[in-house]
Amino acid sequence: MMKVAFSILIILALGVFYLVWLNDQYWRDTIPTEFKLGSTLHSNSDLQGIREACGVHVYELEESTLDKIKAEGIGFLNTAKQARGHSDYYYSYGEWKNTPRKDWKRPENWVYELMCASMPPKLQGIIIDSGKNPGSFYSRGQEKALMVIPNHKIIVLTHRG
Repeated sequence: MMKVAFSILIILALGVFYLVWLNDQYWRDTIPTEFKLGSTLHSNSDLQGIREACGVHVYELEESTLDKIKAEGIGFLNTAKQARGHSDYYYSYGEWKNTPRKDWKRPENWVYELMCASMPPKLQGIIIDSGKNPGSFYSRGQEKALMVIPNHKIIVLTHRG
């Protein structure tokens, strides 16, 4: 009986790890392939991909991507307009723009998703400060936004759907 219970616990644990991995892959696939991604630093949707929700996902950018951004700037970024693994318009992004924006007086001026999905205050502060200061870039798509923050070697995906 103990072997059966232990086996069930192992199977359940593996299932949970698989679902977490699958959720991470889903959100990675909404980022253009031009961005080589490293580790997942933060991933939180209010319903974790079960149905439409809002969320924030933060990934490390690999050095090769950061080198291209430093060398080519917004020209390189403007080649990154279609999510990997998706060809339809819903998963496309618009023109990339430089920060800061003068209307970013409050966090919700960038994207309200920073406020609806739980995230560490330090990381949230980095994102908000990067939006208010020069040196970062952003683009919007349907129900989502991307922000590249080269100084912190990260890309931020926010969504509301």
